[in-house]
Amino acid sequence: MKNITTVKSISLQEKINWIQLARSENIGKSTFFRLLNLFGSPKAALEKISEQAFQGGLGRAIKVYAEVEAEKELNNSQKFGAEIIFFCEEKYPRLLREIEDPAPLLTVKGKVDLLNKHSIAVVGPRNASFNGIAFAKKIAADLSTNNLVVVSGLAKGIDAAAHSVSLKNGTIGVIAGGIDHVYPIENTELYKKMYEQGLVVSELPFGMPPKGGNFVQRNRIISGLSLGVVVVEAGIRSGSLTTANFANEQNREVFSVPGSPLDPRCFGTNRLIKQGAKLTENIDDILEEIVHLKAKFGDVGIFKEPEVEDFVIPVIKMPSDDDIKKVRQEILSKLSFVPISIEAIIQELQVPPRVVNIAVIQLELADKAEVRFGKVTLKS
Repeated sequence: MKNITTVKSISLQEKINWIQLARSENIGKSTFFRLLNLFGSPKAALEKISEQAFQGGLGRAIKVYAEVEAEKELNNSQKFGAEIIFFCEEKYPRLLREIEDPAPLLTVKGKVDLLNKHSIAVVGPRNASFNGIAFAKKIAADLSTNNLVVVSGLAKGIDAAAHSVSLKNGTIGVIAGGIDHVYPIENTELYKKMYEQGLVVSELPFGMPPKGGNFVQRNRIISGLSLGVVVVEAGIRSGSLTTANFANEQNREVFSVPGSPLDPRCFGTNRLIKQGAKLTENIDDILEEIVHLKAKFGDVGIFKEPEVEDFVIPVIKMPSDDDIKKVRQEILSKLSFVPISIEAIIQELQVPPRVVNIAVIQLELADKAEVRFGKVTLKS
């Protein structure tokens, strides 16, 4: 669904419309791109989303992100020294472009060129052990020495350790709040260094404080930017395991550092190894996979497509309202709180993909369904 021509840049008005659509009510990342394919541009989609939400069962107009708020987001980011990068622009990271639910836009501050260099993520818990922190520093420093950008989440513990030793040769911190929010506050000095020497990345609006659910969303970007993910320590319920899960779903390599079977902080990493992650004791275990990873993903350098004035989105043909209504009602009657892929719905119903996609768009806009990572559930 992400059939969008890459261009060098887009106009100011297109940026404003893009922000409006991405920030409007009930529009998830998957639905954002489906709307672009359905209507051809953010501007056209904005004009049609209330109608689509009404057809899906929402009994009122959808709350569209105001143009003045989008302008404010652009201006505040620029004043802060940050930049908003849109999915259709060539500087948007190529590896992230390929995942199931890429961010429609990213706000970044620092060295933007790091986005399209070969990267490896290093993740682990906030309450890491002394040995875990020491290993994270060693592996991150070795990755950096071998011209690999280190990606992590700018949290305490393993994240901060990995960033601190890789500033000189390149490190990217992906955060769960707005680009201007420092969290945790103990990392204030590290943030300053990251803004100057590395790169800080957020998909959230300027000024937004970090929230619980945003950390899981952030993790898919950490893995999505990277060729592979090194998990240093992880308990059974560690957030680092969600990053490893995303890496598996995104066809990235998972490297897991073994630990004592008596240490609960290692239960998760040891389980990852049992499940097929590469046992990782030193940089050599990662480097021997890098050649294969680079071959699999190709050159991650910035795109060099011809510059055009407008980005192009192939528009799908709109089926009849009756066809959409019938499929929409059938999907809603069979949805549950267990996620199901859109491809599985298409196969089960044996109807054209475009009809299913439009029906799902309408259900999500009406707040009756939720689409995450290519899978649909009933909205709780």
